[in-house]
Amino acid sequence: MLHHELSGPKGAPVLVLAHSLGTNLALWDPQLPALAERFRVLRYDARGHGRSEGTQGPYTIEGLAREVLELLRGLEIERAHFCGLSIGGLVGMWLGAHAPQSI
Repeated sequence: MLHHELSGPKGAPVLVLAHSLGTNLALWDPQLPALAERFRVLRYDARGHGRSEGTQGPYTIEGLAREVLELLRGLEIERAHFCGLSIGGLVGMWLGAHAPQSI
């Protein structure tokens, strides 16, 4: 499972935050206090970033997005809001197009 952190009130709507290429979940540290007042914020380190292990490539947007779906399933989250920056935004677009029931 990808390294991740959950913050905010249990039972609140879940908001997934996906970072940009070459960063990690700490990218969202400045926004976390405000967002965690209203949301259950799920931040994660994408494959090969931060504390998530890298695997043999090639990496694809679809593969990175499917890892997010696996993370959501593993945490028993059926549906979430999604905000991504840079490559995280591409992951969000793939999820919106291919897994709208989850996002």
